[in-house]
Amino acid sequence: MTANPQEAAGSGGAAAAAAAPSLFALFLVCLKIGMFSFGGGLSGWLHQEFVRRHGWIEDDDFASLLAIAQMLPGANVVNLVICMGDQLRGAAGAAIGVFGFLVGPFLAVIALSTAFDRLPDVAALEAASQGVAFAAIGLLLVICLRGVQRATRFPPGLVVVAVTAICVGLLRWPLIPAVLVIAPLSVALAWRRA
Repeated sequence: MTANPQEAAGSGGAAAAAAAPSLFALFLVCLKIGMFSFGGGLSGWLHQEFVRRHGWIEDDDFASLLAIAQMLPGANVVNLVICMGDQLRGAAGAAIGVFGFLVGPFLAVIALSTAFDRLPDVAALEAASQGVAFAAIGLLLVICLRGVQRATRFPPGLVVVAVTAICVGLLRWPLIPAVLVIAPLSVALAWRRA
């Protein structure tokens, strides 16, 4: 993974430190994503902003951070913001990223809750929320396809993806026991590769 800017600067990696965003830029990107995302698909939007648009994080680093975020307790996307903020700007980056990511939705939920209490039942509102959910599913599909594309570079990884999808998706095995069995095998394969 890309070195933390503070560590890179200490070891002569001035280029890595120069590429890190300011805390304010990190805050604004996280605020935008937090404010304008509905119905899921946030990991896709985080990828779009941090990897593709701004180039702050490499694609492989994003995939690794996403995997770590999904293993940690709590909301995956909040964990991902913490991991990316920490990688880019240390503890301050993690804190400012989470604050930016959560403050907008926090205030919006309070405002919307108050507004919905005062509005009659509106069918257009339900249709709009379903439309946003479908767009979020599309973003998740993009992330899944990129993950499979990344796995094709290492055929045993593609087998792990397929086995996981079959066990959990088709056979409907419980997620946690399936991951507890499959994850160590996947780690062993990746370790052997390295």
